[in-house]
Amino acid sequence: MILKKYAIILVVISISIMSFSAFSATRVSGLDENNCLSCHGNENLEVVNGDGEIISLYVNEFAVNTAAHRFIDCTTCHTTDPHNISTPLTKLSLAEKCGSCHEYEYKLHLESVHGQQLLVGNSDVATCVDCHSYEGNPHSVIRVLEYNASTYKKNIAETCAKCHADEELMADYGIVEKVYESYMRSFHGKAIQLGTYEISQLDKATCTNCHGYHDIQSVNDQDSPVAGLDNLVQTCDQCHVGAGVEFVSGFLGHKEASKDNVAVAHYTEIIFTIILASVIGFGALIMIMAIIRYSINRWRD
Repeated sequence: MILKKYAIILVVISISIMSFSAFSATRVSGLDENNCLSCHGNENLEVVNGDGEIISLYVNEFAVNTAAHRFIDCTTCHTTDPHNISTPLTKLSLAEKCGSCHEYEYKLHLESVHGQQLLVGNSDVATCVDCHSYEGNPHSVIRVLEYNASTYKKNIAETCAKCHADEELMADYGIVEKVYESYMRSFHGKAIQLGTYEISQLDKATCTNCHGYHDIQSVNDQDSPVAGLDNLVQTCDQCHVGAGVEFVSGFLGHKEASKDNVAVAHYTEIIFTIILASVIGFGALIMIMAIIRYSINRWRD
């Protein structure tokens, strides 16, 4: 009877291993019906784009085999005759191509602060692949809900930081606040960072909860969810039900507390810093006096 049970367990384990192997095999087999990777698998393959920039045409096979679009053939995006079609390979053309399938998201992006700048030729702004791929590569876009995706909840702040933590780039647009650092120091940032499991981080607030996803507006735009107390109250109320003006007026945002920005928080921080320093200093003094007294007693003995 015992041997029969062990035999059943072994059969179940064997079937599970075979099923997992089969799943893994399909999971890493990207669709390449025209054998495009025979050329584009060459790391030295390059072209000059419409902006005069040298663009690599190398496609990493491993990235393709693990990407969200791995079961969509290359010709779906590149047409059946890609070599005879002029493709500028700019950020705008790339976003337009994504928009041919993801129409709603593309429409929202064009109306956003990023999309509006993209339309006037600004290549600094974030587009589809900048957010959905760590490398900014359309061939390595991962599903949003995969835990290691750049757009998964716990990784969003880091993804936004690729641009918004670049002080030189931000200075060109008059953004002096260290938005990524200030977020990670905040309660929300610490909650995301200290979450034990990825699933426990899904209900924590990150950049997109306050600023939106594809339809991000400038903080100076009256329609922005973080512009003015009225909009901010509605935004905070999504998580903090019943949050009113008093609650929101104490929110520092990405600015440091100062006498001009939430003065109460600024002076409270100073008071607690003094108290903390006094407690530590007093404790250290007691320890030093105890050590001296102990040394004197030992010397007398």
